Amino acid sequence: MSEPTPCLLVLGGSTDQLFMLRTAREMGLRTACLDGNARAPGLGAADLAAAIDFSDLPAVFAWLDVQRTAGEALQGVATMGSDVPHLVAAIAARHGWQGPSEETGRLATDKLAMKERFAARGVGVPRFGTVRDGGEVRRLWQQWNCRQVVIKPTDRAGSRGVRVLERDDQIDEAVAHARSQGRSGDLLLEEFVPGPQISTETIVWRGRAVTPGFADRLYEGMESFHPQIMENGGWLPSRFAGTDTRRQVEALVEAAAAALGIDSGVGKGDVVVCPRRGPLMIEMAARLSGGDFSAGLVPLGTGVNYVRAVIDIAMGREPDWSALHPIRDVTVANRYFFPPAGHLEAVELPPDFRARPGVVKLELSYGPGDAIPPIRSHGERAGVMVLTGPDRAAVQALIDEGYGRVRFRIDGKWHTGAPPGA
Repeated sequence: MSEPTPCLLVLGGSTDQLFMLRTAREMGLRTACLDGNARAPGLGAADLAAAIDFSDLPAVFAWLDVQRTAGEALQGVATMGSDVPHLVAAIAARHGWQGPSEETGRLATDKLAMKERFAARGVGVPRFGTVRDGGEVRRLWQQWNCRQVVIKPTDRAGSRGVRVLERDDQIDEAVAHARSQGRSGDLLLEEFVPGPQISTETIVWRGRAVTPGFADRLYEGMESFHPQIMENGGWLPSRFAGTDTRRQVEALVEAAAAALGIDSGVGKGDVVVCPRRGPLMIEMAARLSGGDFSAGLVPLGTGVNYVRAVIDIAMGREPDWSALHPIRDVTVANRYFFPPAGHLEAVELPPDFRARPGVVKLELSYGPGDAIPPIRSHGERAGVMVLTGPDRAAVQALIDEGYGRVRFRIDGKWHTGAPPGA
């Protein structure tokens, strides 16, 4: 009698997890998927699926017990895009699977505890402190004597509740906003460090680490969203490719992963390169990114699909290190759409633009009849385009054309999705 095919449990069935589900199937695995939304596309893409809120651990455990009793060879759990390392840790621990520790899950979902751990382990970070009210913000800001500070909830991701402050009269509203967006009410204040920002993803197996994910984050031209901090995609290859700065960033994020206790898994790092102090850690998640970073930009630009490595690790296997070396050097960018708020009546997606060889992806988050909210966090952006070309100039031309020709009719008027003021 043949052995049953190993099965990977994926937490989440949104578009963020579809790439992981497809990759696992390409690797010859069966897949199981849980999501509280019965219409999540990943539920239909998996071999086994249930509309279960995966934060309801008793329900998850009960469902897994049924599947294992029925003969399913469930052997690992993973996710991408969902900031739930504590849930991955709990599920893995119950079944003896490879996964983050409970302590790693806690540190990776509490930004204050994370910064404290980084500082204690000598990982460079901007100055930070916990605050409860406007008075404490003013005290720390004056003590640091810096031009700008950032306030955020300690327990949210995707820019929710995050604001950059330039003036005293912005403080009290920003405190109230950050508290309203958080779950615990705990707030973190950080020194705003100007400089280029980098997105990274680091693969770790039993302490050995490599960082195949490395791209420039784009914030230029997004000043119209202030005091919100809004990212508009990124560039690959990075401006730091082949430089000492890249090697310094890699050393930093690999030290950060070790500080969080990521012995075997993945660390998603956000780094700012300070002109005076060098690279500093903004934060790190103990998971794969959502969006198009690990599923689009890096595979397109370098030929490396390190989601395979993350799946191998979740299944208790050492990754293929040779597959984590770049095999090509293609320019790739992703950009988001930012139409104004209102009732979306129609969209224009020019077929000739969509069919261009360099236009890899063009997707919208809203359709005719939807209400587009004011865009205040990454999850509210109205769509994305992923583009490739021989160099940045060629890709920038596609970006400009996409922003000029993809249009949204909102409350009787046509608008582009270009960032306001761009």
